[in-house]
Amino acid sequence: MASDEAARRYAQAAFAIALDDGTIDQWRRDLQDIASVLAESELAYALADERNPVESRHKILDRVLDVSPKALNLAKLLVAKGRSRGARFVAMSFQRMADEHEGRIQAEVTSAIDLAPEQVAAIEKRLSDSLGMKVTVNLIVAPAIMGGLIIRVGDQLIDGSIRTRLRRLEQRLAGAA
Repeated sequence: MASDEAARRYAQAAFAIALDDGTIDQWRRDLQDIASVLAESELAYALADERNPVESRHKILDRVLDVSPKALNLAKLLVAKGRSRGARFVAMSFQRMADEHEGRIQAEVTSAIDLAPEQVAAIEKRLSDSLGMKVTVNLIVAPAIMGGLIIRVGDQLIDGSIRTRLRRLEQRLAGAA
């Protein structure tokens, strides 16, 4: 999509409809399906190709998407406006709005090793307590950090990785020489 702002506007419109209709969860699922088809499927290129008539692309959507009529209209609008490749950004923006509305937030936690479910639950609880919101952790395993954790919640980053600690120590030692 040309900008995240455009995706946010489409997501805001969808969220307003979902809020009015009480169908937030349905819209979450529908937007994930739409993003999969418009941005990631084998059909994505054909649906974004403006050399194909819009009516033909809309017929494809009618056949492959099993979503609510309003969500299907949004998918058709994205295709008609040449914004189909940005459908994933629309889905992500909607997800953030819905989570915020429901008092939830996603946290990305990077660890050097796979964590046990109890460890992930403990991290979720601690973050939930400190932020005053229900936190859901998305775990990423990255052995390159050597140990510790890197936690990203929204725009906040807490880097407690061994790699970063070693880098800081190296900088201090280089400055002392």
